[in-house]
Amino acid sequence: MRFLLIIIAFVFLPLTSVYADIFRILDSEGDALQCRIDLIQQSKQQVLLSYYVVNEDLVGLALFDLLVEASRDRGVKVCLLIDAVRSKISKPVVAYLEENGVQVRVFNPGSIWRPLNYARRLHDKLFLVDETNFIVGGRNIKKEYYALGKGKNFLDRDVLVQSEKAIKKAQFHFFSIWDNRKLSFASPTIKLTDKERIKIKHDFAESRILIQNERGMYLYTGYDWATGQPQTAGPVSFECDRFYKRGKNGKIENSDIKISGSTASLLKLINVAKKSITIENAYVIPTKKWTRALKKALNRGVKIRILTNSMATNDVMMAQAAYLNNRRKLINMGIDIWEYQGPKTLHIKSTVIDDSISIVSSYNLHALSERWSTEVAVWVADTSLAKQHRAIMDRHLSNATHIGPNNVRIENPGHHFGPYPFCLRAQVAITRYTLAWILKLL
Repeated sequence: MRFLLIIIAFVFLPLTSVYADIFRILDSEGDALQCRIDLIQQSKQQVLLSYYVVNEDLVGLALFDLLVEASRDRGVKVCLLIDAVRSKISKPVVAYLEENGVQVRVFNPGSIWRPLNYARRLHDKLFLVDETNFIVGGRNIKKEYYALGKGKNFLDRDVLVQSEKAIKKAQFHFFSIWDNRKLSFASPTIKLTDKERIKIKHDFAESRILIQNERGMYLYTGYDWATGQPQTAGPVSFECDRFYKRGKNGKIENSDIKISGSTASLLKLINVAKKSITIENAYVIPTKKWTRALKKALNRGVKIRILTNSMATNDVMMAQAAYLNNRRKLINMGIDIWEYQGPKTLHIKSTVIDDSISIVSSYNLHALSERWSTEVAVWVADTSLAKQHRAIMDRHLSNATHIGPNNVRIENPGHHFGPYPFCLRAQVAITRYTLAWILKLL
């Protein structure tokens, strides 16, 4: 009998361990930053970062210092891929990183001879460590995403994933861009003087101290972020776009034009919805593809709720104007629209389907994400996680106003947000009937 039980265990153990995945939602800014710090300090083999915005501010400099320490002191391979247009790292800092083993590449600097290339941006927010952990979500490497900005900060969400299959796909995606000489270029460096080198080293170390004092972060915690997290009911899936194609001779060829895997995968999930779709997204200007998918869902009896930015919180005036031009159409379709009123700017890109599927991504609901920029997403079918995710989303409604069927906001009974300032309303109105049409051309 014992022999039979051993045989059964060996047969079925691989089946039960295939989906031993972790999907931990990082909703608070403190957790999101501490998790990144811990993962860098615990790294043994490699740290791969692919980001739309990486700034040379308190958060950026502190993480740079940890990356240098990992590379220089532990021999960890560190690769930093940044968007050439939106990231701001000075040449001296890039040179210092390179001197200390941190490889830096820039994505698609663009060309005046190919103006459409400026629309092709690296919009990934991907943080890969060794063969075990990675973070995907909306947060960039900039202090405002971790509640450290002096002005308006961002309300955002990430997820920490442990999944052998998903991380392999994420790593393949990273290197498919990193090694693509049509998209990824070595960042121009300069020769540092000793004085510059000393100053940069001092700035790195000072930022590391400040981030502990001002944000209450800790170093060398040894904390495992999978601790206490249940294994997911199903496998975590990683979705992305790709920049390679098969040539006439069957050989894989690099391309600078994206093949949109992220859009296809996300729409496939929308198309299986049976009861509800709950969306939080910073910029809601659905394309024809997305509009068709949402209409079909509504026709199936699916209830759709979208929380997005209001005039008071949107950080991109053109996006707000284009959304307002389209808002009545969304309401007439039957979508339940809510607008976040602050105090932060909503930057989340998350969806819960049927209270059973959770999605966290870098993907905005507009043409730039569908057609031009690189996007990444993770999702998992797990009822318990989806309910947890939905509860977090529901809490944000307390700081939001509902847009009624007449396309006018309904004040939240618990909060009176008041009218928007006249100057802001005037700016948005002008933008709605001038610049907003540009987004339609994309």
